[in-house]
Amino acid sequence: MADNPDELVVDLLHLEVVEEMLRPLGIGYNPIADSDRDERLGLVRLAGLTDGSVPLDVGEVLALLQQRCARERDGWTPTMGRNRDVYGVIGESHKPMDGGPPEPADVADLPTPADPHVGQGVRIGIVDTRPAAAGVVPIPYRAGHAGFVRSLIAAEAPGAHIVEHPVLNPQDGKASSWDTARAIVALAAEHELDILNLSLGCFTASGGPPLVIARAIERLGPHVLVVAAAGNHGELEVLTRGHDRHSAAWPAAIPPVVAIGAVDRTGAVPAWSPSLPWIRYAAPGVDVVGAYFDTAVDINGDTTPFTGAAKWSGTSFAAATATGAIAARTVPGSMSPRAALAAMVADGHGPVRPI
Repeated sequence: MADNPDELVVDLLHLEVVEEMLRPLGIGYNPIADSDRDERLGLVRLAGLTDGSVPLDVGEVLALLQQRCARERDGWTPTMGRNRDVYGVIGESHKPMDGGPPEPADVADLPTPADPHVGQGVRIGIVDTRPAAAGVVPIPYRAGHAGFVRSLIAAEAPGAHIVEHPVLNPQDGKASSWDTARAIVALAAEHELDILNLSLGCFTASGGPPLVIARAIERLGPHVLVVAAAGNHGELEVLTRGHDRHSAAWPAAIPPVVAIGAVDRTGAVPAWSPSLPWIRYAAPGVDVVGAYFDTAVDINGDTTPFTGAAKWSGTSFAAATATGAIAARTVPGSMSPRAALAAMVADGHGPVRPI
């Protein structure tokens, strides 16, 4: 997976220590702007790492700092990490990646919404794709990911209050982990969320969670239930872009995030939905019909007309359905989202099932 190669993320409490370590190494960085410092996260981003005029890779810088810590600080290392890229869990047109891009569907096949009062009082947040730029025709298909996700949530819990923070690029479906984490904590703080849907994810070569994403989840607190897509990499046998079918997807694999895999109409898990120990639940995610563009859409260079609905597959959409189903059973002040999930799984009446 591509990262932002010249950007280091550091705990604000350790910034002075890191600056002292970088100085004798001759490593510089851009002046720290307001957008590089986030008090909610307690982190700061050092961008434009250079050795004089030569750009540096953050991996090299981290290795140098860790070596110095081993020699000079008895192995103690400041809290720091890479600014990784986060991707929407979106299908591609080739195997063995996942469930594929969207296909046109009839609006008559859109799911019938539940009673309009279902989910009333529940506040749901979505961090997902930004809209395509005005005048772009045909529209890049990834730009419809957020609206598709929202429609699936609303079908299960039409009375819920849904708010969005668009962050993923509509062209390639990705954003930096820094921007994603800032969106997560800002959305939660501004709207006092009950549930946060994250149909996105990233991978790390180390197998551990990226610092900035883990910090964002930590700062939400236990009252916010985070529901995340488990990833669509279940068929990826060969290590590609830093991950394979055994890799943990973040934030889905961060406790206590609820990771959602996909099942088809028969309850079978598709090959592209990973089967890993941290994935405890699944929901419908194969050939799901949801709201989409009513215009021409660019799917990997091919123009395809849509008429307001699409059929799409992926754990993104399983997570969205699960989010809505949990919200439908949540009663603010009486039944928490986590209790609602447990009750739904226990009684077997709902789209979310244990796996």
